[in-house]
Amino acid sequence: MTTYADLQPGKFYLLKDDGNSDIEMISVLALTDKCILLRSFGQEEIDFWKLRKDIIHEVIEEMDFDSAAAILSLYDEEEELEDEDDDWEEEDED
Repeated sequence: MTTYADLQPGKFYLLKDDGNSDIEMISVLALTDKCILLRSFGQEEIDFWKLRKDIIHEVIEEMDFDSAAAILSLYDEEEELEDEDDDWEEEDED
């Protein structure tokens, strides 16, 4: 049984919070005696708190910074393409 207390700062994780949740990439931002502050990466970065004793349904993979950065760069590329599309639309309106 894995809990949030098992997660380490400086690592990235692909996990499922419960059996019905989507897979998400998270990292540990801060720890207190009883809680853990996490960041979820995806279309938006979202910070949230969990109790350290809360159970994680499944830790699918632990990743180092370089592996996570390679995945997160895909979102950066998508954002750049959207920005270019917005610029193109603005030029059309002029």
